[in-house]
Amino acid sequence: MRHQRSHTTALLFLTVLIAATVSAGSIKVVVSGGTEKIESYEAGELTYFSFSALAGMLGGTLDWEMIGHRINYVEDTSRFEFVINSPFFRINDSTYNLTFPAEFKDGQLFLPAETFLPFLDRVIQQKITWNRESESIRIDSEYFNVVDLSLSPKANGLLIDIHLTQALAYEVFVTEGNWINVSIRDGKINAARIRSRENKRYMYRLKTHQAEGSGQVSIRLRRNVEKWHHKLVYDPPRIQISIADVDFQLDTNETGSTIGPDNLVDVIVVDAGHGGSDYGAVGRGGTREKDVTLSIAKELARLIRKDKLFKVVMTRDRDKGLSLQQRADIANSASADLFISIHANSSTKRQVRGWNVFFLAEAKNDSARAVAQLENSVYLREENPLQTHREGSDFNADEDPILSIINEMIMTEFQAESYDFALMVDRQLRRTLKIPARGVDQAGFFVLNMVFTPSVLVESGFISNSQEEKLLKNKKYQKTVAEAIYKALKSFKAKYEG
Repeated sequence: MRHQRSHTTALLFLTVLIAATVSAGSIKVVVSGGTEKIESYEAGELTYFSFSALAGMLGGTLDWEMIGHRINYVEDTSRFEFVINSPFFRINDSTYNLTFPAEFKDGQLFLPAETFLPFLDRVIQQKITWNRESESIRIDSEYFNVVDLSLSPKANGLLIDIHLTQALAYEVFVTEGNWINVSIRDGKINAARIRSRENKRYMYRLKTHQAEGSGQVSIRLRRNVEKWHHKLVYDPPRIQISIADVDFQLDTNETGSTIGPDNLVDVIVVDAGHGGSDYGAVGRGGTREKDVTLSIAKELARLIRKDKLFKVVMTRDRDKGLSLQQRADIANSASADLFISIHANSSTKRQVRGWNVFFLAEAKNDSARAVAQLENSVYLREENPLQTHREGSDFNADEDPILSIINEMIMTEFQAESYDFALMVDRQLRRTLKIPARGVDQAGFFVLNMVFTPSVLVESGFISNSQEEKLLKNKKYQKTVAEAIYKALKSFKAKYEG
């Protein structure tokens, strides 16, 4: 008890000391292609930064709980829980010590950069580094070259793909306990993303190990490994391990869905969001979402036609309005094998940046729900044109019975394939775009709900952010987005036809 009391007294003294030596200012957040400034203050030898502002760049949701003075941050599969004025915080089910307390100031959560950012770097799917000398945080999505892992159950075994950004030398060895170990020379492993792929149906454990000059991915499979082989595939680059083991007994319901009526991925429907009298979101500089989406869609269609690997169908190839039903009818009549809807995001918070890839499923966070509400609003007006906004407030789609009914009817038949394709698009966008990655998310988009095929919705940037508005109307940026989606298309075809 005496030790606990002395520890509490010391912590209170430290808190008072820090409060007495606070100096306000700002630090830089360096993202590939640009620099942002966020609020900070010096507390003795420490730098406290606004995690609220950084969370806006990383994506995810930051929620305040009045009871218990808690602030929660959820990003992908990781949940952070902070208690104001306490140095202890949680990541999922584990408790950690920041040494210095979390602070709440001017409506924002402030955390000590020196002690918190190493924890964030362990779980975030981008490289996070803090430089004390330059007073800067660096977010680097291009740091990793071993970026993902996927499992594909086959009729006679299992196919494991370790996805790379470039061809790398490697070796595979099997050790006791059915461990498959892949050692990759010069591999820099995105450990957070790869470990998130742990699938208890096929494996006991999935581990990563990063060393100087190499990285290793280790998978302990549930069945005996007797027959297996591996190879390096170049387009896109990945290490492919085939497990052909008589002991593998796969559920025939999970051996992969049939794509299209002929088992081929050859008909792609490209949907340019909005159009006609529906401008979509409009940037401060007057850039209209409907124009951006059409330009990207046309570039994607051009790439598809050039290689002649697919047939492309566009829901619109000029500035015209289309209803939800018309877009769905075009896709379904074409017997589409993939449906890609292209959009640009918007937020009332001008500093919010980044791109997202969505697939159709119930939204898991407020950010995804907000995006779905924004994109669905035009379709709600189609269904109920007499609906008007309440005076002084925005129309709340969550209160509309049409949204509730459609959300209950969310299609699940192609959810796994849609998620898989969303990951492929995400992987390519991370390699090529120089703006923050907000990753793969899910929400109930009407335009996807009526299309009977794997489908994704790509938010290509925030038109409400002045920097990204300039990018979105830039032809080079539009081409880069289209090229990334097209590379993902080829990856999807290779996987589901193979």
